[in-house]
Amino acid sequence: MNAQLIIHGVAIGVTLLTSTGEVLAKEKEIPWSFRPLYRPAMPAPLAVNWVKDDLDRFILVRLEAKGIQPNPDAGREVLLRRATYDLTGLPPTEREMDDFLQDRASNDAAFAKVVDRLLQSPRFGERWGRHWLDVVRYSDSVGRTMNAAFPFARRYRDYVIDAFNQDKPYHRFIAEQVAGDLLPASTPAQRSEQLIATGLLTMASLDLSEGGELFRLDRVDDQIDVTTRAFMGLTISCARCHDHKTDPVTQRDYYALAGIFYSTQTWSGQRPKGNLGANGYVDEEALLRVPVAKQVASAAVASVDGKGASGQSDMEEDGGSMAAMEMTQPSRGYPVYFRYDPTRAMGVEEGEMEDCPIAIKGDAYDRGEAPARGALAIPQLPKFPAVDAKASGRTELVRWLTKPNHPLTARVMVNRIWQHLFGRGIVRSVDDFGQTGDAPTHPELLDHLAVRFVEKGWSVKGLIRTVMLSRTYRMSSRGDPVREQADGANELFWKMNSRRLEVEAIRDSLFFVAGTPVERRPTGVQVAGFGGKGREARLRSLVDEDEPYRSVYLPVLRSLLSPMQETFDFPDPSQIKGQREVTTVSPQALFLMNGELTVKLAQEAADRLVKDETLRDDTARVQAGWRRVLGRKPDAQEVQAAMALMKDLSGSGLAGREVWAAFLQGLLCSAEFRYLL
Repeated sequence: MNAQLIIHGVAIGVTLLTSTGEVLAKEKEIPWSFRPLYRPAMPAPLAVNWVKDDLDRFILVRLEAKGIQPNPDAGREVLLRRATYDLTGLPPTEREMDDFLQDRASNDAAFAKVVDRLLQSPRFGERWGRHWLDVVRYSDSVGRTMNAAFPFARRYRDYVIDAFNQDKPYHRFIAEQVAGDLLPASTPAQRSEQLIATGLLTMASLDLSEGGELFRLDRVDDQIDVTTRAFMGLTISCARCHDHKTDPVTQRDYYALAGIFYSTQTWSGQRPKGNLGANGYVDEEALLRVPVAKQVASAAVASVDGKGASGQSDMEEDGGSMAAMEMTQPSRGYPVYFRYDPTRAMGVEEGEMEDCPIAIKGDAYDRGEAPARGALAIPQLPKFPAVDAKASGRTELVRWLTKPNHPLTARVMVNRIWQHLFGRGIVRSVDDFGQTGDAPTHPELLDHLAVRFVEKGWSVKGLIRTVMLSRTYRMSSRGDPVREQADGANELFWKMNSRRLEVEAIRDSLFFVAGTPVERRPTGVQVAGFGGKGREARLRSLVDEDEPYRSVYLPVLRSLLSPMQETFDFPDPSQIKGQREVTTVSPQALFLMNGELTVKLAQEAADRLVKDETLRDDTARVQAGWRRVLGRKPDAQEVQAAMALMKDLSGSGLAGREVWAAFLQGLLCSAEFRYLL
């Protein structure tokens, strides 16, 4: 099979290996992740009728070898809730439940319609874009000592969301983020999009009080780290001061890669030590210029004084850009001096071409020889293309990363997708495919999916659809003592793993139950704070947690996460975190019981329930509340218990609205609400 990527108008084609497992047998001494990507032989399980997709064969043959029967399929209610959260981060509506439950088509055909519908929802990009933002340490502030704002970071965030909605081919997604400024563009809008995409390389958590060569090398190190860990699952940044302790990466390899970013000009909107302006550590001039439509650019000047009561311009964004606005927050009494300019974005461009001298023992001021840019010699990885003397090498880096036979790129992304759908990856250490990481539980399955991913045009939506329509994904999560005795950790995937919802899904579901639309993006500058010390320098968000926006659009501030983010395990935005920690602690229960947002939205949900004229009596209201919160109909015993509870609450003196709010909040506090089954 041949695959191509067009860069600078040149088609880059590489033949994908299609040999059998003999490839692995010949190279047992090679770390598993460095072995060539290959097409494994198709297994032949005994219970072939169980199989819905070829990937099921790899799961079933391992289960049969262990003498384990796979779980039966989940019911339609459970499956719909699971799929809707997995693809949109929201629960299904009552109409969607009715449509699926009443669909007389086969389970296969009915569920395929559900998956296809959800993949086309604009909510898909908001859900899966957030997954990617975890990986690339997205933040709206720099962090560290001065923690200044990134006023334009949200343009990269919105690019990521749109890219997932468009099903941008993954190899193209990589190319735009690493070298979007170097790719040809047929329109100003495409040019702007590609420049914004390079914001990936600008969001380092750096000490702005540092400055000088050390600051420059720290930024390069972050760019190496995010590129190699996000796309390859390798910790190449560990070789900054010495050869990598466990992986076949030398310090020379590190600086051959460092030269690429050393020759790249980074525009992050930050002003490091020694050159502070009126806005402290935020420099609106230190941003990339991007093309916009003429009418938008001219409106930018006219709208600066046209702020509404909220501090935002009355003008709406046009094609992803909005007329410039000067944001204020009168209710808090703090002036904000950032103006939104649609011609500006965080990003990179070619700088002065210069190889990066080795920092002896990591000392920025004790330098050795300078390896040629791109002169990597990592065993078993493809040969790095020659870098032109007049180029940074980012174009060549993209070509290297996206070669179809690169052993890491497709495997890493396939594993990330699997992890989000099953709760853990085929490789548990999703960000580390090196020697210190975990070996895959199903290496042949990983390669089978990686080959399919490349052959099908690197389509993320296509791979997600394939996995979700498999029998493996559709299994029940119910436990079984016999099977748990044989495989208590579910290493072989004999059942679906139950998974706790992330903080974004919990918060967005609260608004959903209340009937509040959360489909708009906030516009303009959404953060304030120059960095440094003092009242006006203090960093803060201009979008409150109780405002009806989807959680992905709330600013993410380093070292200043919101209480809800901290309570429900939002990752440290200074770190690359492909898989979040999951804890169960008392503050989570207390938040759902006593949190102001939960109480407020439960009351709004109660008003919605009581005012719904289609519900003929209290029993119907209980059933509707159950479906809205938990995605299923209650059984007779649950209805009886709910009615008894509300009778007791009414007898204690609570008014009707408070009774229904207490009922709904009780459901919101349940483990069934917080978990996908």
